[in-house]
Amino acid sequence: MTPAAYERLQIRIPLTVAAAAAWAAVVALSDQRRLVAFCNSDVWPALSLDQLALAMTFYSPTTLAGEWMLMVAAMMTPMLAGALGHVRARSLPRRRMRSMALFMIGYWSIWAAYGVPIVLAVLALQLMQSSSIVTIALAGSLVLVWQFSPVKQICLNHCHDQPPLAAYGIRADFAALGYGVIQGIWCCGACWALMLVPLATQGGHLPAMAATSAFLIAERLDKPRRPAWELRWPSTAARLLWFRLGLWRRSESAGVKAT
Repeated sequence: MTPAAYERLQIRIPLTVAAAAAWAAVVALSDQRRLVAFCNSDVWPALSLDQLALAMTFYSPTTLAGEWMLMVAAMMTPMLAGALGHVRARSLPRRRMRSMALFMIGYWSIWAAYGVPIVLAVLALQLMQSSSIVTIALAGSLVLVWQFSPVKQICLNHCHDQPPLAAYGIRADFAALGYGVIQGIWCCGACWALMLVPLATQGGHLPAMAATSAFLIAERLDKPRRPAWELRWPSTAARLLWFRLGLWRRSESAGVKAT
């Protein structure tokens, strides 16, 4: 194993374990999905202050915030390998754990704050109509518009940023924390629309969450490119899957037989 591969494993193994633990917790608590039930409550189409107060008695803000962060941890943790590896590589050995911890604090604090507007967006979709099918359709339409927009590509491009980081003193601490905050902002910008899908899907929440997570991880493999309105899909992951499954050989052999 090369030194570079060993360094990558030092990041990927803990992140994989953390993501697996988060997914296990999500599955274990699937029967108590208060956040999804809150977003899909029948109260919202006929909202009043009394109904809102009643809903908040059943759905504790602390519980909702905890479920939101657990869902985000399961879906986003695998995508932190590049940024966290950059922090590790640019930190002195005695400061590595501290710098990586500060990066994570900055990153997760942004996602914690973003949970409020994302949940409000789902509730706004609920207020516009009374059917869960229509809610999913509206959320899907919003996802498609954002997915094809140049702003989405700008956010994806910045998710690959690896700026220089200070190595000594308080400047190193602020650099790691600030890098986590900036990465959190761009990651939220790239992912917020797709996060509406599992929140708006009550019956198939776990499959929707898994599919959304897989798509987000796949599209992060693409290199930065020029922002534009275009049909955007994870082409790098598709090519890797194509060659890994040997489909290109099958297509070539089928072409030879046809001739």
